[in-house]
Order: sequence, then structure tokens, then C-alpha cells
Amino acid sequence: MSKRKRPESIRYSVRLSRVQADRLAALRDQLHARSDNEVFDYLVTVGTNQRDDLEQLVYALFGNLADNLARKFQSLETVSQLHLALTDTFIKYALTALPEVPPSLVTGARARATKIYEQVNLTAARGFQRRRESDAYSAAELGLEE
Repeated sequence: MSKRKRPESIRYSVRLSRVQADRLAALRDQLHARSDNEVFDYLVTVGTNQRDDLEQLVYALFGNLADNLARKFQSLETVSQLHLALTDTFIKYALTALPEVPPSLVTGARARATKIYEQVNLTAARGFQRRRESDAYSAAELGLEE
């Protein structure tokens, strides 16, 4: 009487070179496997698990990158809003506090204003650089860390 095949089994025929057959035998000995089927099962299981692990790692890395970029863009948005608010405040102050310049003094006033504007920009740039070096714009200082 012939042996019946198990319905959950599928037969594969694999051709191996002599080197591959030797490697299979060595792996069978290392794994203390009873048959080549156990070795193939091990290789398929390990191969798919490694692939799944690598896929999860890639997704996690992309997720971390997206979160980091979102925090960086939020920091940039915060600094941009701060700059806009300061500029708006300065312009409103200048428009309400400065008297109108007589037409005969416009040229001199424009030159003095340009010089003052450059000094204000240099002072602001130095202050900004000093704050950057002191880590005042870090995510923790801006209230962006969780």
C-alpha cells in the first residue's frame, strides 16, 4: 500500500550544485535538523522574518523623519510669526510716533533713516546670532518638545 500525501504539503523539486549541497549539509548539521525540509523551513522562516523586520524598520525611520520634519517646520513657522509680529509692531510705532517730514528736509532725513535702518538690522542680526548660539531657539525653548 502506498503512502498518502498530506493535503497541506506541497512538493518542490530543487536542483543544487555540489557547493550548494555541501552548504545545505553543513547548515543541517549546524541546526541539528533531521531533514533538508527542516532546513528549508528554517531558511524560509528566517528570510521572511528578516524581510518583515527590515520593512518595519524602514517604516519607523520614515515615520521619525516625518515627525522631525514637522517639528522643524513648526519651529520655522514660529520664528516667522515672531518676525512678522515684531515688524508689524515696529511699523505701527513708526507710523504713529514720527512726525511728517517737511519737503525741504526729505533727502537728509532719508539718508539718516537708511543709516538707522541698517543699524537696527545689524543689531537684530547680532541678537539673533547670539540667541542661536545660546540655544534660545531650540525646540524646548520654543515649547515644541513633547
